[in-house]
Amino acid sequence: MRTQRKQNSSRVTSWDVADLAGLSRSTVSQVLNGHGDRFNEETRNRVTAAAERLNYRPSRAGRALKTGVTDLIVVAVPNITFGRQLQDTVEQIASESARFGMSVFVRYAGSDPASTLAAILDMRPATVVNFRVFTAADLERIEAAGIRVIPSLDSSQDPAGIEISIGRLQARELLREPKRRLVYALLADTRLDLYGPDRATGAAEEAASLGARDPARVRVPLNREGAREALRPVLEKPEGPLGVCCYNDEVAAAVLSAARSFGLSVPDQVAVVGVDNTDVGQLMTPRLTTIAVDLPALVRLLVAALEPGQDETGQRIQPESFITLVPGETS
Repeated sequence: MRTQRKQNSSRVTSWDVADLAGLSRSTVSQVLNGHGDRFNEETRNRVTAAAERLNYRPSRAGRALKTGVTDLIVVAVPNITFGRQLQDTVEQIASESARFGMSVFVRYAGSDPASTLAAILDMRPATVVNFRVFTAADLERIEAAGIRVIPSLDSSQDPAGIEISIGRLQARELLREPKRRLVYALLADTRLDLYGPDRATGAAEEAASLGARDPARVRVPLNREGAREALRPVLEKPEGPLGVCCYNDEVAAAVLSAARSFGLSVPDQVAVVGVDNTDVGQLMTPRLTTIAVDLPALVRLLVAALEPGQDETGQRIQPESFITLVPGETS
């Protein structure tokens, strides 16, 4: 019967591995499902050799029925403006998790995180990578369903700490000229802004530590006229030199365009620092001063905890070690 089934299907099953190894299916199944410590080394080697010879791959559907969870990693993404970093992040997570037989599914939270929570509870993934989508109560429900959450509720990894450090570094660079008055240029967008306020808070903290005034906050559209009108109150009649911390390099480009439209010189009258170290920012004239974020290193911290059976290290990250000032000609 098993021989007939094998002829009718190209899929190799644990029955086929058992036939080749000359062992019972129960024994083979237990070894293949990670319970090999119950058997001697010779038995484990026979199963492994047979599985490799047949190029055996476990049935994900069968495992899901048995364990109640799927072999999925859900990357939960908030409804915010992302650059190309999101694609790079998902590709890195997918590449690393494929090593241990997991698949990655990206779920955008949109404007209704509750529906995302319900969908995840229905899907029963093995792990959820939470990019600041869920509340603490939501995360407790997910973990109560037997689904791992990374970073976990008690993780020492603090995403907000990195954003605050970015803002502090921007302000520190601009206030090398102590006469500058700081402005924080956030992105004007109808979507959520989970990172900009933390960066602006960091800039305010650094300004206070250096005895400078609290930065004004302005939301800047990514078009010439919109940016000009949004920045008119601070650029039309500036009270001395300005230093503008920008949410990202795109906002920095809009600020520079608005500054030129008011006839202001860069960096003497308006100095600018962006975030992301984009190629376009480095091709601009003047070349943009920006903050580079080592996103691959941050993702590796997440990926290290994705493999089933692995725990987060609990080691507190040092945000400053993941960000670097890239000097340019705008500060």
